[in-house]
Amino acid sequence: MKKLLVLATALSTITLSTLTHDAWSQAPVINYDFGDKEATFNPNPGASSTSFLPKIALSKAIKVRVRTASDGTGVFNLVKSGAGFIKGVGLEVVAGTTTSKFSIYNLTLEGIAKTSFNLKIDAAAAGQWVFANGSSDNSDDLFQGNGGIKETSTEIFAGLRWNLSAANEINFYTRNGAKWASVKGASFLKNTDYLIEVYSNNSAEAKKYTKEGEQTLNAGTYHIWVNGKRLAGEFTSGGLEPSKTLNGFVFYGVTPKGNETMAKAWMDNLEINGNL
Repeated sequence: MKKLLVLATALSTITLSTLTHDAWSQAPVINYDFGDKEATFNPNPGASSTSFLPKIALSKAIKVRVRTASDGTGVFNLVKSGAGFIKGVGLEVVAGTTTSKFSIYNLTLEGIAKTSFNLKIDAAAAGQWVFANGSSDNSDDLFQGNGGIKETSTEIFAGLRWNLSAANEINFYTRNGAKWASVKGASFLKNTDYLIEVYSNNSAEAKKYTKEGEQTLNAGTYHIWVNGKRLAGEFTSGGLEPSKTLNGFVFYGVTPKGNETMAKAWMDNLEINGNL
């Protein structure tokens, strides 16, 4: 009987050790849906907050931040309507005259990340929306600070930009080094629900993932999928040093001064995954 107890204890210890090792060896997955309570963040003059949006339970170090324009324009709303993909509440961003910014930083990711989210952009005739991921390491960078992307910004890996005009079709760009490049064959329309997926590889070697067959993601590049279809080509790093961690996420909007209507966008069902 004693031998059976010793054997059972040994097996139990091995199993627990294996599970613990596997749990720690898994890259983190963050599913963020903004909760289910409606609320508004609209200080005047502009301000930032790391307490308005729900916290991420995975780690107390991870910060979730919103920032309105310095002149008090722009609003963040947690809403139950506005886009068909909203579950519970989604984030409604009304873009101010400078960056109205939602960011997450201090993520525990390495050089690999898959980021997905639902997005809808309204029918405003002017404005700009930007998504980026990259490496955040100081209070003045894109993810922790108040400014937008500049030519001198080197903390960006993947960068996506939507420029609004009077047309229903939205001009789409990606960050290529220090510049923005127009993407041919990408069709985004106003007041349309989209699922955006960005596969990023800032590691030292090519990676593979399975989506519509096997995909190869070369080092220093990212793939963009829109509603389940991959945009043609590989998109190169926005200037981030190779092998640096992808511990920052940001989405922000800007409406030009004097515009009659503030640009508005909705986001929900955000996932940030350390595995492809």
